[in-house]
Amino acid sequence: MKKVANRSRCLAWALLFVCFFSLPGAQAQAGSSASAGASSDPQVHVKLKMLSNVKAVQGGHPFKLGVELTMDPKWHTYYKESGDAGMPTSIDWHLPPGFKAGELLWVKPTKFNDSGIVTYGYQGKTLIAAVITPPAQLESGKQLTFSAGVKWLSCQELCIPGSATTSLNLPVAAASAPSQPDNQDAFAQANFTGHVSSITGPAAKSGDGDNGGSSASSGSSAGGDGTASTGGSSTGTTASAASSTSGGTSSTGPPAGSASSSASSSGSAGETAANGEAIFNEKFDLSTSEEPKQLLPSLLLALVGGLILNLMPCVLPVIAIKVLSFMQQAQEDRDRVRKLGITFIAGIVSSFMALAVVVVAIQAAGTKAGWGFQFQYPGFVIVMCAVVLLFALSLFGLFYVSFSGGKTLDSLSTREGYTGTFFKGVLATVLSTPCTAPCLGPALGYAFSQTWVTVLLIFFMIGVGMSLPYVVLCFKPNLIKFIPKPGVWMEKFKESLGFILLATVVWLLYVLGAQVGLLNVIWTMAFLVCLSFSAWFIARFSDLTSSTDRKVKVWSVAAVITGVAFYYFIAIQPGIGFLAPASAAVKGGDETMAETVDGITWQPLNLAKLQQYRKEGKTIFVDFTAQWCLTCKANEKAVLMSKPVVDKLKALHVVTIKADWTRQDATITRLLNKFGRSGVPMYLIFSGDKPNYADVLPEVITPELVLQHLDQAGSSK
Repeated sequence: MKKVANRSRCLAWALLFVCFFSLPGAQAQAGSSASAGASSDPQVHVKLKMLSNVKAVQGGHPFKLGVELTMDPKWHTYYKESGDAGMPTSIDWHLPPGFKAGELLWVKPTKFNDSGIVTYGYQGKTLIAAVITPPAQLESGKQLTFSAGVKWLSCQELCIPGSATTSLNLPVAAASAPSQPDNQDAFAQANFTGHVSSITGPAAKSGDGDNGGSSASSGSSAGGDGTASTGGSSTGTTASAASSTSGGTSSTGPPAGSASSSASSSGSAGETAANGEAIFNEKFDLSTSEEPKQLLPSLLLALVGGLILNLMPCVLPVIAIKVLSFMQQAQEDRDRVRKLGITFIAGIVSSFMALAVVVVAIQAAGTKAGWGFQFQYPGFVIVMCAVVLLFALSLFGLFYVSFSGGKTLDSLSTREGYTGTFFKGVLATVLSTPCTAPCLGPALGYAFSQTWVTVLLIFFMIGVGMSLPYVVLCFKPNLIKFIPKPGVWMEKFKESLGFILLATVVWLLYVLGAQVGLLNVIWTMAFLVCLSFSAWFIARFSDLTSSTDRKVKVWSVAAVITGVAFYYFIAIQPGIGFLAPASAAVKGGDETMAETVDGITWQPLNLAKLQQYRKEGKTIFVDFTAQWCLTCKANEKAVLMSKPVVDKLKALHVVTIKADWTRQDATITRLLNKFGRSGVPMYLIFSGDKPNYADVLPEVITPELVLQHLDQAGSSK
C-alpha cells in the first residue's frame, strides 16, 4: 500500500505541474476557436484577402499568390525583420499536388520609433506574396483551390496575436491560351529585397497614420476574402493566380513570366545587386600564408587544426569533464582505461564523420554549407542548451545515468559507462564547431570546394587530430599516474565543472537571442526549467532499486511534462522557427545596423557598397564573424578593439565592414568560399592602391599581425 501511495503522489505532482502549464494555453486556444470567423470580434484588427497576379493558372507557367492584410486604423503588423520588438508575419501555403512555393516577397516596410524602440512593419494595407510554380501538365478547365494559413501580431498600445486561413479558387487555362494578368499594381509593390538597414529618414511613431507609407493596394479583380481571427477562413470565388512560400527571406529573382522585382540600392549581405555580384567573378591576387593547394597539405593542416581544437574555448567545458574522468580512472586497470579512451575517441571521430555526411548531403542538394553552420539553426542551439544543462545537473549530483547494468550502486556512482563516454566525445565535437582553430580554416576551405571524398577525408583527419591526446593516454596509460589521486576533493571539483557548463548554457542563450530575440529566449528558458524539473522528478521518484514498472511510469510522466513544455514554449512559438534556419526566424537584434565602437563605425556587409568603396580606392577591412563564434569574439575584444589597431584604422582611413554570419546568409557563405574559407572568423583586407589585391588573415590574430597587414595594404585614397 505504501508503494501505491507513493506512486499516486508521484503522478499527482506531475499532473498538477502539467495542468499548471497547460490550462492557460488551452484556455487561450479555446478563446481563439470561439472567435474563429467572427468578423465583428473587437479583438480582430486585421482582415485577409488572397490575391493572384493572373486570372487563370497555366501548366508550367509560374505566377504569384499573395495575402493582402488590411489593418484597422492605427494598428500595425510586422515585417520579416521586426526590429527590437514584434513578431514577423508568417504564411503557411497549402497548394494543390505538384505546385511549389517560392520565398516570401514583401512590400518595403515603414520604420517605427516608439520611445527608442525601433520596429519595422505596416499600417493600413500590405501584401505578402510568393512565386508559385505549377506542374507542367494541368487539366484544362479544372478548378484549383489555394489556401494560406497566416499568423501575425497586430499592435497599437497593446499587441494581440492572431491567425486565420484564407483561400482562393482559380481555373486552369489551356497552355496555349494568352496570359490574363490581374492585380498588377498590388504585386508590383511586393519587391523589397533589401534589409531594414536601407530604410533611412525619420522614423514614424506607430499609430500616427493609417498607412505609414507602406501599403499595397489591391487590384480590380476579386480575391479570396478572409477576416483575421484565430482560425477563421473564407474562400474566394473568382479567378486569380498565386505564388507561395514558406520561407522568410526574399527571393533572388522571379521566374520567367512573372513580375520582376528590383533590388534595393542599399540592402545588406543578402541582396544580389548586379554591381555587387561582380565580386564573385573577379580574379584576386590573394595574400595568404597558409592556403593549401593539394590534398596532402590539407590533410596535415586538418590534423594539426583538430589537435588545436582541444585548446579552443568552445570545447574546454567538455574537455574539463574528460580530464575529471581520467582522474577517476587513474587507479583502475589499464585495460578498462584503454577501452574507455577508445570509446571517447570513437565518439569524436564518428561525430566528425556524421557532420561530414551532412555537409555532403547539403552540398548535393545545391546549398552552400560552412563550418559551424548548424549553429545558425535555432532548433539546434535549443537542443544544445538542453543537453549541456542536463550534463551540468548530472555533475551537481541531481541524477546520473549508467549503462553498465548489474553493478552495485557504489560502483555505478563512481565509474563511467561506455555509452556516457561515447556521448561525451560527441558533445566535445559538437561544441568544437563554433571555433575555427589555426590551420583548420585553410583545410576546410579547400575541402568545401572539392569532391565528397575529400570532404570525408578532411573531416576524418580533424577528428583524428582532436583525438590525438586521448590516443596517447590510451596506449600510454602510465601517464595517467601523474594525475592527482582521486579523493573527496574531486567531488567538489566535479561540481565546480557544472558551473562551467551552466556558463556554456548562458552563452548558447546569448547566441539564440541574437537569432530569435529576447522574448523567444524567455520561452526557451521556461522550457529548460521544465526540463530541469523532469530531471529532478526522475531522480527523486526512482532509483536503481526501483522496479521496472515504477521506472516506466516515472519516466513516462517526465516525458509528458517535457513534451507539453516543448509544445507550448518552443513548437508553437512562430518566432522561434525550430527547424528553420535563423534567416527565416525572428530577428531580434540590430545586426543589420551600423555600430560605432571607439570611434570606428562597422557597417553591415553590403555588396553594392563594398564594390563602390573599392572603385573609390578605399582600403577596406572586412570582419567575418558570428555571435556563436567564441574565437571571433575573443579576437574582436583583444585585437580589433585594441588601441593600436583602432588608431591605425583611423590613421589609414580604413572602411570597416562586419559580415555577421550568426544567421544563415548565402552571400556571406559564398564570400567565405570565394576566399578559401568555410567558416568564421575570416579577416579580409582590400587595398586602396591595388585593385585586385585581397589579403586573408589567419583565424587567430594579434594586434601586431593586423598592424603589419594594414601597413601592407596602405591608406585609402
